Order: sequence, then structure tokens, then C-alpha cells
Amino acid sequence: MKIFNWELETPAYLCDRRDKLHPWAAVRLCQEVSEFHSKTTGIGYEELLRQNRIWIISRAYYIIYRRPMAFEKIMLSTWSRGNDGLFAFRDYRMTNAEGETLMTGTTYWPMIDYTTRRPIRLKEAMATYEYHQEEATNHSVLDRLRLPDMSNPDGQFEQPALYSLIDHAQHVNNSEYVRLVFDSLMQTEFDIDKPFSLEINYQHETQPNDMLSVLRKQDNGATFVQISNSHGLSVAAKIALFD
Repeated sequence: MKIFNWELETPAYLCDRRDKLHPWAAVRLCQEVSEFHSKTTGIGYEELLRQNRIWIISRAYYIIYRRPMAFEKIMLSTWSRGNDGLFAFRDYRMTNAEGETLMTGTTYWPMIDYTTRRPIRLKEAMATYEYHQEEATNHSVLDRLRLPDMSNPDGQFEQPALYSLIDHAQHVNNSEYVRLVFDSLMQTEFDIDKPFSLEINYQHETQPNDMLSVLRKQDNGATFVQISNSHGLSVAAKIALFD
């Protein structure tokens, strides 16, 4: 199927103290619907692992127009826009029962060898995928995100890569970095209830018990977050209000 739709009620356990879906949880739900769709084409996590392969996310751009309330009925849709041989392009749209768009997203996914962590060419791996060319966001092409000088950050903290952050790919889950980004952002006066965009690049995996250093800086009307581990830059993120 070209477009995969998942109908659900916003889980209360993924909501904040005001009963609105956490941004990191929205990203986690996108990850879940991606797996549901991949399973229908025969290249979901379990199928790929038998081939010693896994999907990882490399770049993402999301627009959150409104965070749904706990128990609100929503539909999360996803589709593949194709690939360039290295990255698979996957888009998302979240709507409510009235058809209001709550969130959109564009993501880049490489497939890697589970053991060596080296990328795998996608031509044969995605031969069964049906592509849908619709662009969910105004960022269908995601370039590498450049951070400003972070030597004098506006805020910083450290976080160990504890057991609860690690997923079945044996690294810190992509949504957990988003959690750290917004934990840092919520130390500012940023209004999370206004429409905003989140752009995020994933550079180096973080293994269990590594230490993460989170730096935040305001620059040119946006907030940038740098997350580093013992190998160097792990994640670069940019958050800005969306007009």
C-alpha cells in the first residue's frame, strides 16, 4: 500500500502535565507507524534483523501545528517518497477526527549492517515498496544542519545513556534525543503551544552508559541544541516558531 494509516487515541501516558502529547512522543509514534508500514512490505525490524540489517534515522524535519490532547482520536499516516540509493525518504501526517492537520514530517533513513554499522545500498532492499510522491512538509530535501558556535551556550546539562534510553538497535532511541532537546528548551520561555518546527540530524550513535552533553543556544531567531557523546557530535537540532 502506498499510504499506511494508523487510527488511535492519543495515549495519556505519552502526554505532559497538561495532557498534551509530548513532542518526543509524537516522534516515537512516527517511528512506530514506520515499522507497521515496513512490516507490510516485508522489510520490518524482525525481517531485516534476520538479514543482519536494520533501519536507522539520519535526518528529520517536523512541523507541530497543535499537540493533540490525551484520548483525542487521531490518524497518523506515512508513506515512502522513494530513495536515492543511500537514504529512504519517508513522510508523515497526523490529523484529528475533523481532518485538522496536527503534525507533518519528512525523514531520511539509511539501512545499515547490524554488525558493522555500515550503510547498505537500497535499490534491491526497497524493490517491493510502492512510492507516493506527495511532500508532507516544505522541507522535502534535508541538508546537513549547521550549528552556530556553541562554545558559549545559553544552557547545558549532562545525561548518562541509562538503560531506559536504549532500544532494540542497541543505541539511544531517536525519540529520546528529542526528549533531551525539549528538556533543554523548556528551561527557556519558548511557547510550546504555538506552531513550531523541529529539524534534527543524527550523527553518531550513543551506546549504553555513555555520557551525553547537551548544549543550548539562541541564534538568529531559533534555538539550537547540540548533543555530544564520547565519539563527538551525536545530534544537532534546531527549533523555531513556525509562521
